Amino acid sequence: MHPQNTLTDQRGLVERYDYDGETVIVADTPFPDERVTVDIVDGTAIVVVMGDDEDTQHEIELPEGEVARAFINNGVITVEVTR
Repeated sequence: MHPQNTLTDQRGLVERYDYDGETVIVADTPFPDERVTVDIVDGTAIVVVMGDDEDTQHEIELPEGEVARAFINNGVITVEVTR
């Protein structure tokens, strides 16, 4: 296991971990779970953060494969993609 394609900006950290038959995308956010949603649409994870005045949307491109599951725990978004 080793992280690939690490991206960092003011909204958090996104890392990709490749395993045999599976890729895991992990995005660390500073937001509580109840303010964040994640939906998978056409190979992209759509992350919406609900703000006090307006919501913001971020997109994370996913690798080829089938999304096994996507979830949020303690502000960390995890998307598991099987290949």
